Amino acid sequence: MALVLYCLVPLIAGTVAAPAQTIGEINNANGFHEMLMGIGPGFTAAVKSAPGTPPQKVQDALAAAMEGAFDPEKMEAAIEARMADKLSARDLSELASFYASPLGRRVTALEIQASSPQAREAKKIGGAKILDELPSRDPARLALYRKMMDDISAVDTGEAVGLNMGYAMLSEMLGAAGKPLPDDQVMALLRKQTEGLRRDIANDAMESAAYIYRDMSMADLKLYEAFLASPAGSRYYDQMQVALGAVMTDEARSFGHRFFVALGYRKA
Repeated sequence: MALVLYCLVPLIAGTVAAPAQTIGEINNANGFHEMLMGIGPGFTAAVKSAPGTPPQKVQDALAAAMEGAFDPEKMEAAIEARMADKLSARDLSELASFYASPLGRRVTALEIQASSPQAREAKKIGGAKILDELPSRDPARLALYRKMMDDISAVDTGEAVGLNMGYAMLSEMLGAAGKPLPDDQVMALLRKQTEGLRRDIANDAMESAAYIYRDMSMADLKLYEAFLASPAGSRYYDQMQVALGAVMTDEARSFGHRFFVALGYRKA
């Protein structure tokens, strides 16, 4: 999930509040659309990179199920519908002002650049290297990255979305195979399969932050952290998390259905 959720607080002298805008315009300004565009390819890459090479039948079924899955335009529309009227006109105006500010534009550009498929490997390798050096080289920057992750509940949200998506997909597959299980057994099975999920999410989030913001000054990072922690930013991010989690869970359930149709377990 891209870290592109900020808001304006009165910290930059001379910034003039922008007119109230829509959720769609805010999401277009902060790189949210680009983040959504990476979900489908990222999901496919994760499946293909799992240990062992899946049989050709499974690979073909995956390709068929992915057609139309995690469509960014569809997800964006559904998310915006869920977020409608959740933020005040003042919240939207403050968000718009920040995204139009020099700092907002710079951070958004850095995040969009780092979300491209070409940058994915560099972010993983480079981020890990930077993160290993930070405890001794720049502990204050490391602490600030951790605070930023806490401000946006990156680990809690990532874990919740991952478990909800996994539950939806696994339940659909078990049902399609004629082996439905009670909810508690599905969750127990899922937690076994996702052991270490929270640790991995926390590590990935910190690696991403270390790589994306590596060239930003501490002064700008502190301003950015203040935006994340401010009331308007917190409200925006909270609502976005709820909407994104619900929409991605729906997409995971739909994918699970199409995957098992493609494998021949059930009719469409």
